[in-house]
Amino acid sequence: MSSSEARNHFAEVVGRAQHAGVSTVITSYGRRVAAVVPAEVLDLLEELEDRGLSRMAREAKADPGGTVDHATLLAEFVRH
Repeated sequence: MSSSEARNHFAEVVGRAQHAGVSTVITSYGRRVAAVVPAEVLDLLEELEDRGLSRMAREAKADPGGTVDHATLLAEFVRH
């Protein structure tokens, strides 16, 4: 759905996410730029991100090669 369509039908898009569990992808000039998703989907994504970051932190801490700064850790997470 284009960003202008999403703006014109915002309440409907949110309602579909909230009540029917439907995700809506928002596009701009044909490119996917955002999505309106059910809160449960966001909760799951955040949990997965937390798990991944925790795993990476444990691995970095266990590595006797030294410390890893936050930016490096985050960059590594984004690549995976």
